[in-house]
Amino acid sequence: MLSFFKRHPLATVLAVAVILRILAVIFAQGYMAHDDHFETVKIAWEWHHEGIFLEDGSLRWEGKPDIGVLRSVVYNLFLLAEMKVTAALGVDYLDIHMYFDRAVHALLSLLPILFGFYYLRKETDLSTAVTGGLLLAAYGMMPFFAVKNLVEMAAADFLLPCLILAHFSMKRRSNAMVIVAAVLGGIAFMIRFHVGLALVAVPFAMVIQGRRWKQAVLFSIGVLAMVALQGLIDIWSHCRFLGSVINYITGNLGAPPTIPGPWYKYILLIFGIMIPPFSILFVLSIFGRDVIRKHLILLLSFIIFVAGHSAVVNKQERFIIPVFPALLVLGCVGLYYLYYNSGWYFKWKGLRTFLWGWFVVFNTALLVLFTFNYSHKGAVEPMVYLSRQDNVDGVIFDCTERRKWLPYSYWNHKKPEAVKLTPDYGLKDAINSGQVRPSDPPQYIVVFADGKPNMYIERYKNYLAEYEAVFHGEPSLMDIILHRLNPKYNHLNESWVLELVDPPN
Repeated sequence: MLSFFKRHPLATVLAVAVILRILAVIFAQGYMAHDDHFETVKIAWEWHHEGIFLEDGSLRWEGKPDIGVLRSVVYNLFLLAEMKVTAALGVDYLDIHMYFDRAVHALLSLLPILFGFYYLRKETDLSTAVTGGLLLAAYGMMPFFAVKNLVEMAAADFLLPCLILAHFSMKRRSNAMVIVAAVLGGIAFMIRFHVGLALVAVPFAMVIQGRRWKQAVLFSIGVLAMVALQGLIDIWSHCRFLGSVINYITGNLGAPPTIPGPWYKYILLIFGIMIPPFSILFVLSIFGRDVIRKHLILLLSFIIFVAGHSAVVNKQERFIIPVFPALLVLGCVGLYYLYYNSGWYFKWKGLRTFLWGWFVVFNTALLVLFTFNYSHKGAVEPMVYLSRQDNVDGVIFDCTERRKWLPYSYWNHKKPEAVKLTPDYGLKDAINSGQVRPSDPPQYIVVFADGKPNMYIERYKNYLAEYEAVFHGEPSLMDIILHRLNPKYNHLNESWVLELVDPPN
């Protein structure tokens, strides 16, 4: 094994990446956040079954604001194409399709690994290239993010190759390479508009570092051409040139932030996700003199991207994902120069061993937790269960204890005829309004609650009829760990499916 590793380092890195991603494809089911289902998969699933446009010619996009959809349709169209493929193969259920979806995204996530290894092999040495490749392949959350429908991660798959090709096009004066870089950057921009912050830095870095005016101009023209292509797509989808970009800017001007944060939030986040105290050395090394002089495209893109997001009040942790692979590459470059220049860090072998040892142990724990984490399992599993039942006649979704966005797509492609009870809308209200009739109780009730649903079963028996638990949507391993660490704020997020036992005459 060791001899194979020495003879085939890239193959070994890819093997690690592929094995971890296969595990994530199988086990990392569900969705991490609202955006990687309700703004992506759900939309494409509805397009697949009901068409992309409504009768009035507007996009079919539930929850869109009055000004229109604030996103590009490019990524959702990609998901729609996936669904057409699996439908042609006879796949009807979304949970089955998602194995294919995760596999496709896992393959895309190999791009940063390949390009990152190549970059480090050419710019540093083999040992550093292997280290960087393994970081890209096996960093704790990367296999998990790789198979999610996060536009941030999908954009990252194209952004790092773009920056690396731009770097080598500058060094080699290659016009063809810089055009390919611009196309990849344009695709990343179409998926996630914020990537434009990183792309803006590229031509400036080309001029500052290498006086490569021609490549800088070609890259700028190429990216602008891709932006224009997005504008033409928006004429079709949003009924005006660059409609999605305009809607996004207009919709966010003056809007209250979803998750506000101080200007330094992303700086703390970067140091945190790279696991201190190792992160202090790793992150600060990217600002070394040699990194600035020789790797300005990656460094300046990273800095402007982080600075731009830091200037905006709305700060969600996942926003930083597009440049995270670039950070991993830059950190490896920074450590390489510390070694090359015989820095103090490499004179203290014990310190190196401690920092890397702590990082590897902590990272391995994160890798296991995330790779096998079934996100929102308690919300998805009841829908999957219902999708396998025949003649489901009426359902109540009881969210009076846990307000939830419900992923109906895993049961049916469109929102079913059902009653959703929320904390401000209880069972009595539903009965009084006539939505639920005691004389004709629903066949199933799905309860989102922590612990056994005995209290709810008794309540339904008093108001409707007798029900029994037939399925338990168990909490994920991550839910259990977080709940035990802080039960007051971290709920188990489990659910129960109850079935009518003895319908009234």
